[in-house]
Amino acid sequence: MKSYRSPRALSSEIERLLAGNRASFHQSPLEKVSELLSTGRHYTWVGIYLTVGKTASQQTEAGHGPHPGQKARLESRSKILVSIKLAGRELGVLDVESDRTNAFGSEDRVLLEKAADLLARFLAVQGKYLVRRARTAAAA
Repeated sequence: MKSYRSPRALSSEIERLLAGNRASFHQSPLEKVSELLSTGRHYTWVGIYLTVGKTASQQTEAGHGPHPGQKARLESRSKILVSIKLAGRELGVLDVESDRTNAFGSEDRVLLEKAADLLARFLAVQGKYLVRRARTAAAA
């Protein structure tokens, strides 16, 4: 169920979730972040993609769809892509869509940039397993 939540509350919850979570075979913290963003705001679709070599490999999402830069849903009216970077190195992309026209304002931009920053720090330390798993899947 959607409930409109403030960016500050969502940022804090994402930070707590990633700080207390470890990657596992069963439930990826990335899936939980996607779900938090999707249910906490007006976003109809959230995808987190990890960069593997020179291409993006789909890692997790709140819906099913293609790689970043392509429409995930026909009803999408707005889309925003935020790089997940750490020390100038791109680790992935946060792909968010809404069925509302001009859905993303400065508040959303700040929230999504904060989420991307938190994801980058998580992937560099606790989430290294997820990055390795994505690389292995891409090589197969």
